[in-house]
Formats: sequence, structure tokens, C-alpha cells
Amino acid sequence: MASTDPSGIDKVLADTLRSLAAHQSTREDAGASPPEGHGEAADGLVRVRTAPPGRMTALEVDPRLLRLDLATLTDHIMVAVNNAMEDLQRAAATTAGPVDLGGLGRQLSAIQQDAARQFTTFLDGLADAQDRLSRRGG
Repeated sequence: MASTDPSGIDKVLADTLRSLAAHQSTREDAGASPPEGHGEAADGLVRVRTAPPGRMTALEVDPRLLRLDLATLTDHIMVAVNNAMEDLQRAAATTAGPVDLGGLGRQLSAIQQDAARQFTTFLDGLADAQDRLSRRGG
């Protein structure tokens, strides 16, 4: 029986999806939890936690800081939030692991070439069919 995918694009896509699934299941098997960022300011009297995609999930302010003027208090909170966001970015980069951009580029290039080859085959088939019809019908 003839292959329904003469270009092999199905195989390339299946291999790519299989690789992604293996990477994802490896992370899940390792008990990978979503990354979290932690930040502090004012000698630990302001503590912040963040989570993807950049949300603050917790803010703790020691009651002693409530005696400060509003501008100073908000400055401490801003420093803690920024520290937590930086920590989250580092954690997310570590959790995601390195990305093989070269390999990804090669796979995408192969998909592009296979798609072009398949499209050319399709157009050639249409042109042949049109020629046969025109020869029959005149």
C-alpha cells in the first residue's frame, strides 16, 4: 500500500512531539513543581513570593514597618517584589533547562522543506490531473 505521506512530514512531526513529551514527562517524573520566586527587603521585614507568569502570591510586612512613612514602606515593598521577580526568572530558567535552539532550528527547517516538497507533489498531481482532463474533453 502506498504511503499517504510521501514527504515524511508526519514522521518528523511525530518525532518532534515524542521528544517534547519525553522531556515533559522527565520533568514531571522528577517531581518538578512550578518555579517560585522569593524576595526580601528591609532586613527580612518585608517578604514576597512570586509565581509564573509574574504574579505576586504572598506579601508579608512586619508590623514594625507600619511606623514608617508611606514612601519608605512602599520602597521596601518594591525592592522585595523586584527581588522576588528576579529570583522567579532564575528559577524558571533553571526549571526549563537549556533549549537546543540549533536542534529546534534543524527540525523546523526539515518540516519546512518536507512541507514544500509535499506541496510541490500536490501541485504536480493537480497539474497532471488537469492535463488528463483537458486531453479527454478537448
